[in-house]
Amino acid sequence: MATYPASPREAFQQLRTLSEQLAVPESRPRALAELRELAGLARDKPEGAPLRLGSVVVAVGSSQERLELLLLPSIFSPEAWAHTFLEGLLKVPLDEYAGKRLVEVGAGSGWVCIALARFTRLAHILGVDLNPHSAPVAWCNAWLNGDEALVSRLSFGESDLLRQVAGPEPWDFVVGCIPQVLRGEGLPAEVSQADEQALYDLSNYCAIQNVYEDHFGLGLIARLLDEVPERLAPDGRLLLNLAGRPGRAIIERMFTRRGFTTRVRVARRVMQAADTDIRPLVALEQRTQREFEFFMEAHSPEPLRAATALGWLAAGHPIWHEVAVWEARLALPRETLALRAALRALGLPRLQEALDLAASPPEQLGFVAGLAERLARSPFLPYAHESGDLSLRQLVARYLGRFFELRLAEEELFVAPEREQAVYSLLLATCDEGDGVLVSHNLHGVYAPVLAKAGVHVTVTHNTLGEIRRLLGAFDVKVVLLSVEPGERANMAELRDILAEAERRGILVVLDESPFFNITAEVEPRTLFEFLAREPHTSHLVVLYGLIKNAVFPDWELTLLLPVPERLREDLEVAAEVTYSRISTLVQWFYERTFAELLTFRIAFAEPRPPPARPVPEVPLPRSKRIARLAGFPAFAPKVFRVDDPELIRLDYGENEYPLPQPLMEGLVAACAAPRDSGTQHGLAESVAAFLLETRGVRYTPEEILLAPGVWPLVHHLGVALRRMLGRAPRVFVATPCYGVLPPAWVAAGAEVDLAPLSALQARRGPGAPDVVVISQPSNPAGYYLSHEELVGLAAYVVEQRCLLVSDEIFGLVNLSNPTAETVHGPVGLEATVPGIGARTVVLGGLSKEFAAGGLRVGWMATRDRALAAAVRESAPGVLHLATARAASRLYAAYARSPEGKLLYPERHRALREFLARMRRDLAEKRELIAEALPEDGRAETVEAGGLFLAPRVTSWLGREVDGERLTVENLPAVVYARTHVVLNGGDWCGDPARMRVVFSIPRETLLKARERLLAFAADLR
Repeated sequence: MATYPASPREAFQQLRTLSEQLAVPESRPRALAELRELAGLARDKPEGAPLRLGSVVVAVGSSQERLELLLLPSIFSPEAWAHTFLEGLLKVPLDEYAGKRLVEVGAGSGWVCIALARFTRLAHILGVDLNPHSAPVAWCNAWLNGDEALVSRLSFGESDLLRQVAGPEPWDFVVGCIPQVLRGEGLPAEVSQADEQALYDLSNYCAIQNVYEDHFGLGLIARLLDEVPERLAPDGRLLLNLAGRPGRAIIERMFTRRGFTTRVRVARRVMQAADTDIRPLVALEQRTQREFEFFMEAHSPEPLRAATALGWLAAGHPIWHEVAVWEARLALPRETLALRAALRALGLPRLQEALDLAASPPEQLGFVAGLAERLARSPFLPYAHESGDLSLRQLVARYLGRFFELRLAEEELFVAPEREQAVYSLLLATCDEGDGVLVSHNLHGVYAPVLAKAGVHVTVTHNTLGEIRRLLGAFDVKVVLLSVEPGERANMAELRDILAEAERRGILVVLDESPFFNITAEVEPRTLFEFLAREPHTSHLVVLYGLIKNAVFPDWELTLLLPVPERLREDLEVAAEVTYSRISTLVQWFYERTFAELLTFRIAFAEPRPPPARPVPEVPLPRSKRIARLAGFPAFAPKVFRVDDPELIRLDYGENEYPLPQPLMEGLVAACAAPRDSGTQHGLAESVAAFLLETRGVRYTPEEILLAPGVWPLVHHLGVALRRMLGRAPRVFVATPCYGVLPPAWVAAGAEVDLAPLSALQARRGPGAPDVVVISQPSNPAGYYLSHEELVGLAAYVVEQRCLLVSDEIFGLVNLSNPTAETVHGPVGLEATVPGIGARTVVLGGLSKEFAAGGLRVGWMATRDRALAAAVRESAPGVLHLATARAASRLYAAYARSPEGKLLYPERHRALREFLARMRRDLAEKRELIAEALPEDGRAETVEAGGLFLAPRVTSWLGREVDGERLTVENLPAVVYARTHVVLNGGDWCGDPARMRVVFSIPRETLLKARERLLAFAADLR
C-alpha cells in the first residue's frame, strides 16, 4: 500500500523502486496499482512538496490529451517555454516521424517523450538527462499515462548530453531543451577589445567564438553540437529549444560555423523571469559590442538591447524574450563526418570545435578531410618536383586522353605555379636580354611585369590571328605569346599559318588558353585540346593553361604547359630550380584530388592508345645563352644514376624528411577549412617578427618582413632588385663550400658571382669589394656554424666595406650539437659588438628545414633597409597562398609574447620546443651513423654541427683505386654509384673539389643501407 513520502529523498526512493518493479512483467500489476495510489496522494500538493502530481494538456489539431505527471522538487514542471518546445516538435509533419528513432536531451519528467509517443508513430524514443532523478520519474510517468504498447517505444537513462548514450546506430532526431546559463563575468579583456575579423588568423578566432558562446549562455548547446554529428543519421535533424536573448545572429552563427543549416520551426515570446539579474549582461554587451535581444511587450516589432531593457525594468515594466525551436541539419553530412573521422585519426579531435564550416563547399570540405587522412597516414610534406610530381602529371594525361582524345606522355606535361611564373621560366629558357617577343594585346597587361623582369624587347600586336601572322613576318622574335579570341575559335586556319611560320624560323609559340578552359566533369567546348588532338604534331607550340578553382581556393593556381619537348622541359626544370618556381605540394594534392574525381565521371572501356612519336623539328626551338650557362653549372650536371634503379639510394637530394610538428598540422587543416574570404597575410609578418625576436633577440616590424613562396624566390628577386638599384650587375661573394644551386640562382638574377672560402674575403677590398656577401648559418652543405670570432670578423668587414650581408638561416634552429638550442647565433645579434651590422644584414628563413615543411613553400626575409624591401616587393617574388600564410602564422605565433613578456600560446610553444629537440636528436644520430662511413679527413673539426648535410673532405679517397679505377674529383660520384647504388654530390657541386656532399635527413632504414654500402666501398679502396 502506497504512503506519501516524508521527504524528497524518500519520494525518489519510492519512484525508483516502482520503476524497477514496472520493468518486470510479474510485478507490474501490483506496481501499477501502487503507482496510481501514490499519484492520488500527491494530487493537489503545492510546489516544493516532496512529491506532487501536476498535469499538462497537449492538443494537436482536433486531438487533445491530458498528461498527469509525478514531479520531484529537483524536476522542472512544464512551463511556457517547454510548451513552445513541444509545439515546435509537432510542427514537423507527423509522417516524417513514422518509423524513426528520437533521443531527447534534458528529458526531465519525460512528459515530452510521452507526448511524442502519443501523437507520433516514432519507433523508439529515448529520454536522457544529467539529473539522476530523471529516469525513474520518467518511467513512472510513462506507465501512469500509457499502456504497455506505448511504454515499449520509450526508454529513459542518465547522460551528460549524449556522452552516455550507447549504441552505434544513429538517431533520426536529436531534440532537447538545454539550459542556457548567462555568464556576464570573466570574459578576457584582450578578447573583448579585439576586432574579430582582424583576429581571423586561426590562432585565436575560434577560441574567441567559443568564449562568446559560453558567456552568452550557449556553452552547453555548443557542446551538444560538437558531439552530435556522429550520432545523427545522414539526413537526421536536431530540434533545440533556445531562449533568444543572445540574439538570432549569434545563435545562428553557433550552428553554421559547425556545418549546420538552420530554420526556426516556431517562436514565441515569454516574460523574463523576475529573479534573473540582467545587469551583468549590460556590461558583457558593452565589452563585446554584441547586443542581446529583449522586448518591451509580447508583440513588440523590434528588440531592445540589454542596457535599454534594464532601464525599462527599473521603470517598473516587465520585459520579454523570444523562445524558439531551431531545426538544424548537417549541410554536408558525408564530408563533415569524413573530416571529423580524419581529425580523430590525426589525433586532433578537438580541432573540429575550432573550425568554421559555415561557407565551406563540398569540394573544400572533401579536400580538408582527405588532407587530414593523408597526414594521419604519413605526416610529411615533401617538395613537389620542379615539373610537378609524376602522380599529378599522370592524372592530367589521363584526363586529357579520356575527355579530349589528346594523348600525351607524362613527360610532355610541365606543371608550374602561377602562370606569370610559368611565363617567366619560359622566357629565361628561351630568351636573353634584348631578344624580341611578340605579345598579343589581350595578354600584354597580364604579363607586362614578367616581360620587363626578363629584360626582353616586347612588341605588342593586335588580337586578330591574321594580323599577328602578318606582323610575325616583320619582326625578329624568339617567342610569340598570344591568346585566341572567342570569335576565331571555330576556324584555326590562321593559327596553323602562324605555327608553320614559327616552325620554319625556330620561334616558340606560347598559346595562353587560361580564360577558355575549366576543369569540369563535362567537355568544355572549343578548347585547344581538340585542336591539338586532331592536328599533326606541332613542334613549336606550347599551350599554357592556368587553372584556378575560384569557388574553393581562389589563389591556388596551377599552370599546365603542354606539350613540352624534352630539351625545353630540361631547361624549364633548371629555370624552375634557380627561381624556385615550383608548385606547392598542398596545391598539388588538391588538384590531384580534383582530377581523380573528374576521372570517375568518365568511364573508359578500352586501354588508351600510347602517345604518338614526336618528330624532331627541322629548326630547333630557341634556347637562351643564359639557360645554357645555368645548365652548365655542376648542380645541373647529367645524372650519374638511373631513376628506375630499384636499389637506388639518393644522398644527393636534401630536405627534412621528418614528421610535421603538431601545431603546423593543426594549422594546415584549420587554414584549408577556413572561409575563402577570411583573413590576410599580415598576421604572418607579425608572427615571423615575434619568432625573430625570440630566436635572434632582434626586433623587426612587420613592414621589415617580406614573405614569399620559399626562400629561393627571395634570393632570386633580391638579386633582381639589387641589379635595378645599382644599375649594373651586383658583385656577389658566395662563401664555399656552398649549396650547389646558390651560385646559378644569383647568376640567373644577373649577378657576377665570386666563389671562394670565407677566409679569402678579407683580401677583397676597395673598388673590387663585393656588393653582397652570402653565407649560410649553419653552413650549407658543411653543416657548421661560424664561430663568434668569425662572425665578428665578417660583421666588421661588411660594415667597413659598406656591403650587404645575406645570411641564409633556413637551418638556423637545426642545431645537432645542442638539442635544446632555442636561439640562432647569427650576425644580426652582434649589433652591440659591431654597430651597424643589423642595418646591413638580410636574414632569410622559412619552414622547410627547421619545421620539415618544404612542400608548404613559405619563405621570409627580414631587412632594416626599407628601400631594399620595397625593391624586392616590386620585383614580385611569387604568390604566397593565403591558406599557407595562415598555417605558417599559427606555427610562428607560438613564439609571440605579450607586452609583459608572457607567451601567448604556451602549449603550442612547448609542443614546438619538444618537436625541435626530438628532431635534433634524431638527426644527430643519423649524422653520426653516416659520418662513420665517409672519409675521416674532416672529423677533427670541433665547431657546432647543424643542418641536414655533411661535406667531408675526400682527399684520403682521391687517387686510390677500386676494381682498377682510380678515384678523381670528376669521377667520384659516378664510381660510388656504380658500386653502391648510392648517389652523392661531388666537390664541384658544392664549390670545393676536395669535398663531397652527403644528405642524411632520410628515413633511418634507408640511411643504414647506404651506410653499409659506403663502408664496404671504403674497405675495397686500394
